[in-house]
Amino acid sequence: MMKILLLAAGLLTPFSGQDTVQQAVSPHTAGHVVRAVQTIPAKNAVPADFHTLNGISLDDTRADVLKKLGKPLQVKEDTLLLSTEYQYPDVVVGMRGNMVSYVHVDPAAGRIKVNDQWLPLKRQTLDKALGGSQFTAEDGEVYVRGQRAIKVFMDEASDKPKYVEFFDEAEW
Repeated sequence: MMKILLLAAGLLTPFSGQDTVQQAVSPHTAGHVVRAVQTIPAKNAVPADFHTLNGISLDDTRADVLKKLGKPLQVKEDTLLLSTEYQYPDVVVGMRGNMVSYVHVDPAAGRIKVNDQWLPLKRQTLDKALGGSQFTAEDGEVYVRGQRAIKVFMDEASDKPKYVEFFDEAEW
């Protein structure tokens, strides 16, 4: 009988732990504790989005590209892609109008910079760092995040990267 009375008293007594929580949090920060928590991605985490390739974003303007990379070695009109290509030693930036349309990196660069992470141009390393391709095309591996994609064009004979392109799928 005593056990039943103690159990009933425990169930009917209001929970007092909530007062302790409120006392531990100042009135100025109450309700904002969740915002104080920061998620820090793992050092080698797979990127959730593709923002840049070799420092160039698809949101960059012509002025942004010139500011980041300086004067190009050559400016060439590409009548097939209806774009203007700004050619630099290790990257070609394709512009349509005043906006970046695509970024092209040749294998001579030896590596690419996805967002802020440098990656060697090796199929296995890229596949691991980019979380595996979303699909395999006949000419390479395609990694997609939202509407943005990085395609690693592969040489069929050697299975080595021929070049890498960063583009917006919706545009093509």
